[in-house]
Amino acid sequence: MNRALTLLGCVAVSSVMIQSQTASDPTVTAPSAAPAVMAPQIPIPSGPFGIGRTGYDWTDNSRPNRYSTDQQAHRELMVYVWYPTSQKDAETTGAYLPAAKQMDAIPDIQHRMQQEFEGNWPLIVSGTIASHVSDSAPVARNPKHFPVVFFSHGSGGTSFESTSLIEDLVSHGYVVVAIEHTYTAIAVAFSNGKIVLQDQGPADLTPQQRFQRMMAGAAAGISEGAADIRFVLDKLTELNSADTQHFLLARRLDLNSVAAMGHSAGGAFAARACQLDGRFKACIDLDGELVPVAALPEYPDGKTIQQPLLFLEAYHPESRMGGTHAQIEEYYKKKEEQLQSCPAGSYDVVLKSPGIFHGSFSDYPLLAAAGNADATAMALHNLHLTQMFVRAFLDKYLKHEKEPLFESKEFHAEATIQQYGH
Repeated sequence: MNRALTLLGCVAVSSVMIQSQTASDPTVTAPSAAPAVMAPQIPIPSGPFGIGRTGYDWTDNSRPNRYSTDQQAHRELMVYVWYPTSQKDAETTGAYLPAAKQMDAIPDIQHRMQQEFEGNWPLIVSGTIASHVSDSAPVARNPKHFPVVFFSHGSGGTSFESTSLIEDLVSHGYVVVAIEHTYTAIAVAFSNGKIVLQDQGPADLTPQQRFQRMMAGAAAGISEGAADIRFVLDKLTELNSADTQHFLLARRLDLNSVAAMGHSAGGAFAARACQLDGRFKACIDLDGELVPVAALPEYPDGKTIQQPLLFLEAYHPESRMGGTHAQIEEYYKKKEEQLQSCPAGSYDVVLKSPGIFHGSFSDYPLLAAAGNADATAMALHNLHLTQMFVRAFLDKYLKHEKEPLFESKEFHAEATIQQYGH
């Protein structure tokens, strides 16, 4: 069997299996998705910088749109660049999800977004749930150059569901380039008002047929996600040498200090981009394990990750990993083999904190807590753990700072840290 053919399907199936813990496993206490009682609040970023954001609508003319019947159509992406500003004000608010009002006005899209965000969708549309963004605000004057992190969301999601993680990185001096992967994202709103929904195939497919269709397109899906990341890096390289009239961050990006990061299926996109492109100096895979096949993508070209890797995952009991005992044993053997082949300075960090699950790397548990104090505290704690390990890894490899976290025993009760590399 070609492993690449199963990867994206495994990510999606594993995500469903893992998230289903919240309904049936008493050891997981993620909050109920009841209608919101209080509006959840995105935490104030911990760093000294304010948050700016600007969106770009870019088309890769070298790649056809494989979902279109128009042979002249090419791959189009919305890309949101989050960047540090000098002015940090806890009162600053911006849209949590740009174009939410436009999406809400279209019944089919409204229905999809209500399924994704449940009782919080009206609060997102109204702006009651907000980010700390000041759109198109002036870029911080210092430092002169910023390291860059590319972020990819999971299947059926959106990068805006990772606002807390993105804002925290930006507040500490990183530019985060969040790609809305068209047809993989739940919905993408383009600058001309067009909104493209996730490709789910014909409406009359049975669940089994939908699964088979997803499996058949897995290799192409991961390749396309990786190509999206590399295209956006190409575009930013071009714009970084332009003038500020054409690009807000012209000459401010340190493109020698670039990382790729993704959550769930986006983790596979990031990993594949790093396998193919040495311009990325570090790679972060957030709970993107490809159970029960492999930890990282494998293709016939045999390419492996050449950058230090942070494989940051939630602990999942075998009963929730979507495979037989024999398959899971083979998965762990394969995972060990793949991680051993990574460069020195790579880490596998398994978070074991209370309530941790696949969605904990995003804002989902915080939003679903609906103001419940205990559930909110748990969600914030797990977000903090994620942010702490992600930022420490990036500080080490993009800012070249001494970072003792991975050798510390302070968090061993909540995290198992294993160093890898040859």
